[in-house]
Amino acid sequence: MHASIACFVLAGLTGFLYRLGMMGWIPGELSLGNIRHAHSHLMFFGWAVPLPLYIIMQKIIGKTEDKVKSINGMRSAIAAVIFFGLMAYPFFLFYGYRSVVIGSASLPFSVIFSGLVMIGWYGFMVGYWKSRAVLKNDESLPWFDGALILLAVCSLGAWGVAVIQEVAPESHLLMKSMTHFFLAAFTEGWVVLVLCGILISELEIDEQTWWVSPQFALGAIAIGAPLTFPYGISESLLSPMLLGTARLGGGLAAIGLILVMGAVFRSGKWSHPIWVWPALLLTSKGILQLGASVVPSSFWLSDPALRVLYLHILLLGGLTLLAFAWINDQSMISQKYFHIIGVSIIVTLFTLLMFTGLWPQVLSGAWIVDALVIGAILPILAVTVYWFKLIQFPKKIHH
Repeated sequence: MHASIACFVLAGLTGFLYRLGMMGWIPGELSLGNIRHAHSHLMFFGWAVPLPLYIIMQKIIGKTEDKVKSINGMRSAIAAVIFFGLMAYPFFLFYGYRSVVIGSASLPFSVIFSGLVMIGWYGFMVGYWKSRAVLKNDESLPWFDGALILLAVCSLGAWGVAVIQEVAPESHLLMKSMTHFFLAAFTEGWVVLVLCGILISELEIDEQTWWVSPQFALGAIAIGAPLTFPYGISESLLSPMLLGTARLGGGLAAIGLILVMGAVFRSGKWSHPIWVWPALLLTSKGILQLGASVVPSSFWLSDPALRVLYLHILLLGGLTLLAFAWINDQSMISQKYFHIIGVSIIVTLFTLLMFTGLWPQVLSGAWIVDALVIGAILPILAVTVYWFKLIQFPKKIHH
């Protein structure tokens, strides 16, 4: 858990470096593109996967004292994911996806270590499959199953990129499609489903509080998530069929998430101060996604800053705040430190809003870049303070 928080801090600092680069304050050897790759991949590999996997493992540990081998296997897999994610980081930072020449060999180390990260995912899935029966009475079981299936599905997109680079490197649309298939299945599938599973388990959302069957909401997200991949492709490359596929997938995934959040709100259990933050941000994410599925695409596809804001609402907002809400619930740390993280993230999201076309032109100016830089560092400072408190105070979390 601490290693994953360390990855969050390092990835956040890399995002801060990216914002400095937008102001021209960047070392000459680095490029903005490579800094962005290093930031996003470490946040994915070191934070957005291992911390939820850790939470799932703790759920299983809390249900049984048996299955020691499978628990150890899951623990080792999480460690491997973080290790190889960190190993990939400097190569993404300095080389991006390019190969590194060592002697007579030229090796794409960032791609190699990314592949090893995904093998770590599979290792966790093996241990989970052996132990999942202990969660049979937990409402979160199908959600964790679905999340891990989508994690496996998204990895196929990453492997597909590697294959296309070898056999058809000139097929840019196909390569972009595979890349964005990975991103869609990861963010809209794995991340959303695992967060729903954690919320449902922690708040003990039973079937009586749902408007419809929870299986319907789960299926809508799982089916819709991979179909949203065209949204990441340039609008000039999108055919009407691809855009229609993205709208259908986005609508399904949004409806599924809104149904989940409806059950959370109907239960009345979300009103605990630490769960309010992620519940509201995930609801906002669902509403934004539903809106994007029905409004004219020219309104937002031509504004990459809107997509950046949307992804940060999900990943920095929903995922990070839900993760720290869970940690806070398991520890003896004062909730005020959690709320400091929440406020810092809201401020960061507000600065990202300033960079989009939604921000009034009359209020725009060069000062917005300065605001972005300040916004980028605030969550890192808040999480670092929280991390020190987590080390300092006794914890109820199992290790």
